[in-house]
Amino acid sequence: MEQLREDVTCSICLDVLEDPVSIECGHNFCRGCLSTHWSQVSAQGRRCPECRAPCSRGRMIPDTRVKSLVEKFTELLREEPEPQGPGAQMEPGRPVQLVRLDKEGGLTLDEEALSRCLEQGGVGDAPVCLVSIIGEQRQGKSFLLNYLLRRLRSPEARDGAWMGREDEPLEGFEWRVDEERVTQGVWAWSQPFWVPTEGGKVAVLLVDTEGSMDLERNKETSIKLCAMSMLLSSYQILNVGCQVKDPDLEYLEMFLQVAEVVGEAYGLEPVQHLDLLVRDSSSSLVLGAQGGEQHLRHVRQMLAAMSPCRHPKALEALSRSSSRCYLMPFPGKRISTGNQGTLRDMDEDFRDSLRDYVTALVGSAGQHVRRDRHGELLTGTQLAAKIKNLSDVMKKHRSGFSSPCQMAIAFHNQGALDRARRDYNDFLEKSNMCTFSEEFEVQDKELLERCRTQVLPKKESTLNAELMEDKEALLTELEAELTQEAERFKAANEKHKKMALRGVVAAACTGLGTPAGTGLSAGACAGLGAGAGAVL
Repeated sequence: MEQLREDVTCSICLDVLEDPVSIECGHNFCRGCLSTHWSQVSAQGRRCPECRAPCSRGRMIPDTRVKSLVEKFTELLREEPEPQGPGAQMEPGRPVQLVRLDKEGGLTLDEEALSRCLEQGGVGDAPVCLVSIIGEQRQGKSFLLNYLLRRLRSPEARDGAWMGREDEPLEGFEWRVDEERVTQGVWAWSQPFWVPTEGGKVAVLLVDTEGSMDLERNKETSIKLCAMSMLLSSYQILNVGCQVKDPDLEYLEMFLQVAEVVGEAYGLEPVQHLDLLVRDSSSSLVLGAQGGEQHLRHVRQMLAAMSPCRHPKALEALSRSSSRCYLMPFPGKRISTGNQGTLRDMDEDFRDSLRDYVTALVGSAGQHVRRDRHGELLTGTQLAAKIKNLSDVMKKHRSGFSSPCQMAIAFHNQGALDRARRDYNDFLEKSNMCTFSEEFEVQDKELLERCRTQVLPKKESTLNAELMEDKEALLTELEAELTQEAERFKAANEKHKKMALRGVVAAACTGLGTPAGTGLSAGACAGLGAGAGAVL
């Protein structure tokens, strides 16, 4: 829009052209602006206000092409959304799918959608808080996010007024009450919500993730989704039903292993804040944060009593001060069988619990901005780059994500290959034009041998044959890349030497001067040049 504005701006009034006219030199102005400008000088002294070329008044011609362009620009201006940023008005927004899954369980990142969420509207340069929810399917994850949306849209509302009208249908992320899966892949709300903090405003984004423990998805797909959710989260909610059970802790253990691997690979703090949100709780007489604290204490004691502990990382995470538990009651038969999600269908105790949980979460969101392992804030643009990088790694590795251990191997191998590429590029940059081809072959062999010892697995018995096949494919790809780079460098080298030698010959012929001064004929000079060409 800014580039288009330049094409339809009058250089006299610096505004959009009105009744545009063209003059002899080809420049355009508002008819009124140009008439006023020329009225102040004599007819003989009229010049273009922009290039100062002489002009005559009779050559002021209406420009229909530019007029049409102005009309289109004006129409686009009316349709263009208001600029976003910490001081901008809230846009309604919509859910956008960031990650899709194909039939084989592969993940495809929509980079354009990711850019809209994390790199535009002022978010690119701002600290971000990403509230992400994961957990078993059909347990009300999208339902909860939609009430978070209502709270974020009404930051000034008090006493639960933000929850909406009694009969207001619940809208936002797609949701419904049945046994079929609704959310597929990873979704995010397209517009940020700006929350004030002492250090400035923070962009809060909501992220919805496909339900886990789904029979239709394999474990590798779940791990990939975990990795994406981990990157897209600074406030992680693990949504469980009734009470924390061993399968929930097993899933949490896997998630924490993934978070640790991804955090190590991308320099991120693995899990900044974790909420265990227990839905439809019936095992405790005390609900909310107080009941959650008691339940969390019981879970920690149960894990610590195991010998050996089956879920050590889960125990460690649940013992941190950054983890908490919250118990919510059953929402009521009307809302669990309906399709509107209205307040009037909720049981009163569930409504109160939902209000308190959402209010507390939104109130603390500004304290949970995404950080790296050193505690430094990450902007939307920095986080988007890490997510795109992870997506690229997933595409390159056909295997290596079926367990956190294999995932760590995939990241390790990618790092080894990237280092080899950097070292080879450094070698080429330092090589001079007298480098012989044997040196390239030596360097190729050294880098490939080093990669072969660094890339895992070391032996076929270490892990399955699929990983060994993946290792060989990576090394073959690297060898092809190095060979191609070497050929490209040698071709450029040969061309440079030819040009340099031709320059020497031309200089020599010029320096020889006339036959009288040198004893050589013009034919001899030509012969020298031809001989050089033959040598080249």
